[in-house]
Amino acid sequence: MKRENRLFPFILILIVSLGFHGSLKAQVLAAADEARYQRFSRGINLPYWFWLNRAPLRPLERVYSDKDLELIRKLGLTYVRVPVDMANIYDPDREDLLQPEALDLLLSGLRKIINSGLAVNFDLHSISQQAGGSDYSGPLGKDPAFTERFYVFWERLARKLADFDPDWLIVEPMNEPVFLGEESRWPPIQRQLIARIRAVLPRHTILATGAFWSNLSTLLTLEPLADPGIWYCFHFYEPHLFTHQGAHWSSELVKKLRRVPYPSSPQAVGEAVSLVQQEDLKRALQAYGQESWNAARIEERIGQAAAWAARHRVRLICNEFGAYRTYCLPPYRVAWIKDVRTALEKYGISWAMWEFEGGFGLIYRRNGKAIVDRLVGRALGLKLD
Repeated sequence: MKRENRLFPFILILIVSLGFHGSLKAQVLAAADEARYQRFSRGINLPYWFWLNRAPLRPLERVYSDKDLELIRKLGLTYVRVPVDMANIYDPDREDLLQPEALDLLLSGLRKIINSGLAVNFDLHSISQQAGGSDYSGPLGKDPAFTERFYVFWERLARKLADFDPDWLIVEPMNEPVFLGEESRWPPIQRQLIARIRAVLPRHTILATGAFWSNLSTLLTLEPLADPGIWYCFHFYEPHLFTHQGAHWSSELVKKLRRVPYPSSPQAVGEAVSLVQQEDLKRALQAYGQESWNAARIEERIGQAAAWAARHRVRLICNEFGAYRTYCLPPYRVAWIKDVRTALEKYGISWAMWEFEGGFGLIYRRNGKAIVDRLVGRALGLKLD
């Protein structure tokens, strides 16, 4: 069952009774938008249900239990981002391009999340995780026939999402579009994609983003669309050398790094430099030390996004940030998470950390039970017992 928006009918009555007075109507709608934005103020990603699922698709509770959802809510988080691999719900041989059984499983889980009191950021995370790896947008924009099918796929999918209360579910049409070296080709595709979705979902918030994996720098090059129902999202993993140290899917250089410190300084990187033999690794670490990444630098960087949003009068959401924990010493990781979260909140930017569990996780599992990493929880400003 979808949650009913109890506020919206009263907003409509107020607008009608006031004769659609322009400025007052705008104020009322702005208040409604603010309430929706606050519902998406603090979130967490739930990746391993419909994206990077290591087993056949299963009901939500087989991956994230009712107790997990209750824990997320009790921690003070207000929403979850649900990444979905298009390949899990796409059937090119069907007229509607959708796999009915998989879609029913997905929609049922989304309703369960919303009924638990958490809002949902529906995230089309990749075209095909298995085929595309980290090129999440895959053939989009490269294959004209597929690009048109992608538009149609989203029109059909949007019809299925239309039953969800727009105050409880927002739509992210494409996570981290890549378009490497051709980033300027993404905005026209995004414009067309959002227009097709908007025709089906007139009241839902739609997220737009920049190319190059939703990088902050590409966000700053975007010209916002003439649609007040769009929020702009970016992901923050800067500096990549720190946040992805040792990650096996990262670059050959970064995957070899260990014990990279944060904050960085020429003195702080000494131990990490001593652990590597390759000259290119030493140079990269020394450069990182010279860059002096710290709370002030992170705040300045995120402030650039805030200034862009203020200039264009649009809303921002940073729905991914995090640091890989396997080879990062906990005090460094916690300090970075706290500095990013603090900077986002200073500028009034909604956020979602990557991820609930896993290499970037907020929790560990002990005999299946979720155990909160209290250091990370405090860094996020969560409600801990």
